[in-house]
Amino acid sequence: MKFKMSGVILLLMTFIAMSSPIWAGTQFYSENIDEAKWSSSGNRLECRLSQSIPGYGEASFKHRALQDMEFRVAVYDTPRKFSQALIYVNPPMWKRFANRKLLGRVPFSIQKDSIVVPEDWAYRMAFELREGMEAVWSHADVGDGEDLVIAKVMPLRFKSAWRDFKECSQNLINYGLNDVKFSSFYFGKGSLRLDAKEKRQLDRLAEYVSLDPDYEYIQISSHTDSRGVRRINLSVSKKRANMVKKYLVEKGVNPKRFVIIARGEKKPRYNNRTKSGRAKNRRVEVSLIR
Repeated sequence: MKFKMSGVILLLMTFIAMSSPIWAGTQFYSENIDEAKWSSSGNRLECRLSQSIPGYGEASFKHRALQDMEFRVAVYDTPRKFSQALIYVNPPMWKRFANRKLLGRVPFSIQKDSIVVPEDWAYRMAFELREGMEAVWSHADVGDGEDLVIAKVMPLRFKSAWRDFKECSQNLINYGLNDVKFSSFYFGKGSLRLDAKEKRQLDRLAEYVSLDPDYEYIQISSHTDSRGVRRINLSVSKKRANMVKKYLVEKGVNPKRFVIIARGEKKPRYNNRTKSGRAKNRRVEVSLIR
C-alpha cells in the first residue's frame, strides 16, 4: 500500500538531514567559519547586509525606500521550475542548549532572487543571528530535484554590521520612482520661472537618479499655448526646456543623459480657446525613461 508523505514527515526528514552531514543525497553550503563575514552597503535609496555562500550564492537583508525590509537569496544556479524552500533558525554547535525553530515555507522561484523572506520573518532571522543562531533554508536541488540542498548564513560578526544596516535604513528617502518618473511644470504667459515647489520636485528627481543611475535618459518636452507668434512660441518652448535641463545639471545630473523636445504650440493637449486650456498647454513635462 502506498502512502502520501505528510508535511510532518518531510519536516522530520529535513531536520535529520540538517543535523547529519553524512546524509546521502544532501548538499550543504555555508561559508567557512574563519572567513564568514557580513558586508553592509547602500545609499539613501537601498540598504543591503550580505553574506556570500561559496558555491551557492549570496544572502542579503535588503531594505529599499518605501518598501518593507526583506531577506533575499540569489543563487548562482537558478531552478528550472518553481518549488518551495523551508526557512529555519538553527543553533550552531557551540550553542548546545538552544532549540531549532521553523519559520515556514516560501517559494523557491526561477527569478534572480530565488528566495524572498517577508519582513516579519526577516526581522526574526536578524534577531536570532544577533543572538548567535544560524539562519538556514532547505530546498530540492536545481538539477533533477532528487537531492536536498541545505544552505545557511553564520552569525559571526553580525551585530556590528546590523547596526550599520539599520543606520542606513533610517536615512532612506521618503519617495520612490513613481514620485519622480513623470512631472509637469506650468508657466505663466511668457514666463521662464519655476516656483519653489517645482524646484523641490526637480531636486528629488536629481537626487533619485544620483542614487539609481539605471536609466536611459531624461526627456524634457516643452509646450506653449497658441497665443502670439508661432516662431516666438517655439523659442520660448526651447528656453523653458533648457532652463529645466540647466537646473538639473547644476544639481549633478549628467548633461549627456537628456533628450529635449521643444514643440511650441504644436500638438496641444488642451483646448487653446479656453483660458484654463491655454494655462495647461504652457507646460514642461519631465519624464525619467528606464
